[in-house]
Amino acid sequence: FTVIGCDDYAWLTSETNSRYVSTGCATRCPTPKDVVGDKCLGNGCCQSSISKDINYYTTRVYSMDESYNMSYTRSFNPCTYAFVGEENVFKFNGATDLNNTSLKKKIEANVPIVLDWAIGNLSCTEAEATDGFACRYSNSSCVNSPRESGGYRCICSEGYEGNPYLSPGCQGTV
Repeated sequence: FTVIGCDDYAWLTSETNSRYVSTGCATRCPTPKDVVGDKCLGNGCCQSSISKDINYYTTRVYSMDESYNMSYTRSFNPCTYAFVGEENVFKFNGATDLNNTSLKKKIEANVPIVLDWAIGNLSCTEAEATDGFACRYSNSSCVNSPRESGGYRCICSEGYEGNPYLSPGCQGTV
């Protein structure tokens, strides 16, 4: 979870099957020279880890600026951003990013979101006994999800590629 801005903070809230999850961070930057590029440690940019087993998430962004200081801060930081993305992919460019009104496009184009998903909450053994079992096409096998909520996924057997969920399934490679 990454927040980019000056004198702002953001929270991400979610839950797993067994607990409520909340994380967030705050950014400060009294002047543009206090913001160092390639360092996302609180001056203009901060990051926080997210639990791997969340079912959804919501974010909220807030300003810590007092009204008399806001016009100064916004002169070099017109926008605040909070986003979820793959760990260690986003590279903060310091004050250049703070003043970049196209930063949203840069983030969307370069920072992927990693989804760790599973089908249902049954194990492979339990799911195989049901009519809706998804790993039924050629050269595919079932793997149990490591997620707290359980579930399974289908993969192509070694030496095969394709989509294990759709006919004709996984095909041999040459």
